[in-house]
Amino acid sequence: MKIVWQQILGMLLVLITALMIIAIRIEKSVSQEITENRQEQLINYGQNIVSNNFSREDLVRTSQLLASENIVIQVYLPNGRTIYPTYDQKFNAELTQEDLVRLNQDEMIGFRIDNRLNADNIEEPYLTVYLPHHDVGEFPDGFISLGAPLDDLESRLTAVRKDIYTSFGLAIFVGIVMAIFYAFYQTHKIKRLQQATREIASGNYEISIDFKSRDELGDLARDFEIMSSSLRSSQEEIRKYEDLRRQFMMDAAHEMRTPLTTMKGLIEGLQNDMIPESYKQRSLELIAKETDRLTRLVNENLDYERIRTNQYTLSKREIDAQKLLTEIKEQMMVKAKEKGIWITVDVDPHFKIWADYDRLRQILINLINNAIQFSYQSEVKIKAHSHEEQIQIDIIDHGIGIAPDDIEKIWERFYKADISRKNTKYGESGIGLAVVHSLVEAHGGNISVKSEPGKGSIFTIHLPTKEKEG
Repeated sequence: MKIVWQQILGMLLVLITALMIIAIRIEKSVSQEITENRQEQLINYGQNIVSNNFSREDLVRTSQLLASENIVIQVYLPNGRTIYPTYDQKFNAELTQEDLVRLNQDEMIGFRIDNRLNADNIEEPYLTVYLPHHDVGEFPDGFISLGAPLDDLESRLTAVRKDIYTSFGLAIFVGIVMAIFYAFYQTHKIKRLQQATREIASGNYEISIDFKSRDELGDLARDFEIMSSSLRSSQEEIRKYEDLRRQFMMDAAHEMRTPLTTMKGLIEGLQNDMIPESYKQRSLELIAKETDRLTRLVNENLDYERIRTNQYTLSKREIDAQKLLTEIKEQMMVKAKEKGIWITVDVDPHFKIWADYDRLRQILINLINNAIQFSYQSEVKIKAHSHEEQIQIDIIDHGIGIAPDDIEKIWERFYKADISRKNTKYGESGIGLAVVHSLVEAHGGNISVKSEPGKGSIFTIHLPTKEKEG
């Protein structure tokens, strides 16, 4: 069964049940009120008759007055025998001995339904009340009764029931119309969500569901839009990385083909003794250099994957900053001198850095490599100091700089801000800065860059201190 009909059926069941309970209670309440009012009316008539020391003529006149209301008056002896308006024993009171005792003890009995003979000598039910009296007028001690045909009461109750059930039917009709309208209104929202789901399943993430309601369906629609937006972003990210992956594969193939071709040619030359003895050592150095280049390309990608999937553990310790930076300077000076670059270190002799030694070394070498690569005949400065209860390391160069549009992208895997990097000596894969960024974040720190094209760049690393991390 479709949900719209489930909602309609559910609302109708609730509505009908509630209305039936209300109708039954109203009918019972009104019936009781009508009956009690009729009984009270008969008792008041009887009390007035008894209190006025009625005579036979008084009863005749009173009976004539009450005939319009179909009220019948009878007078009885204490034993229940009738003495007014007739002595015919078939009109005697049909009371139990217990009721007669109660009447003789001056107790009134009301709200009794008795079968009586009417004027046409036909037996019919009467609603009757009984009131005791003592030596009133021409009558000896006994009691009187006032009765009204039950048909009169039933006709009034029937009219009330008719009104109640007419209202009940009208309420059901209105309820059905409202239930159908409401169910289709709510189902329309669900169908919109269903259609949106199909659109997303087909690959269309440009979905907008404008629900103004503040109910659960409205919340679901807003969550749905958030999910759609997230999927759209993810899809764009996937496409972007797929494009970068293709570019990387082409770059990697190009970068590997060049050294492999060089190595293959040199090895074949050595095998066939085609290279002069004076060039053999140079040939071996070229082979080693190209091997290092390929190894670096593979290792960078392996490192990035291990970092990205948390498949490594940092081993942090206090590191002598001056010693580490001086060692890195000496290591990088050979490459720097080739481009006329000098490296300077600015650090306090007693300054300590809390980090994983090997990973911090990897971070700094990557950054200094970049600085050397994009600089010429200038200074690369390494500075380490404390800043706002953090460790700050700055790598400052005066190279070609980075365009504003590229600054946020340089941390992405495979991204290359400068197409010329495909053929440079360092950074062949375009993955070095992605590794740096991941390693800094793994240390609980952050890295940022300020750059101006043509004037240089400042890469700034912030790492937590030992005390702060603890």
